[in-house]
Amino acid sequence: MFQRLLLLLISLSIWGCKPIQENVLGTYDLDEERGCGDCEEDGPKVMVFQDDDISDGVPGHYRFEFSNGDAHSGEYDFLWVDTVAKLMLYPDSASFELYALIGTTQQTDYRVQRDKIKETCDGFLRNCIWRRRD
Repeated sequence: MFQRLLLLLISLSIWGCKPIQENVLGTYDLDEERGCGDCEEDGPKVMVFQDDDISDGVPGHYRFEFSNGDAHSGEYDFLWVDTVAKLMLYPDSASFELYALIGTTQQTDYRVQRDKIKETCDGFLRNCIWRRRD
């Protein structure tokens, strides 16, 4: 019995341990029922992360769409600071209102988890949450 339980735990831990580069891939929608009022105002309504070949070392592509129709897109990568992975955005195209982002580096406070992305808002226990659609 103990061996079966141990085998099950090992299997689950291996299955659940994907690199962060794989965990972020997909389309995420803002969960408007959770978080703070600022989430919908300030954050993207939809986030899309794509990378055809994670192992090639080339940054992936992202696109953020906002509820007011604005958008920006470009490349993304992760910067490791101690044991925390920071999602870095390198916008190369944007709608008129966000044009100033082009050519800049945007360091985010997003936390990538298995099926969602979180960002702290209004204190320690509240988070904006984007849930994976696909």
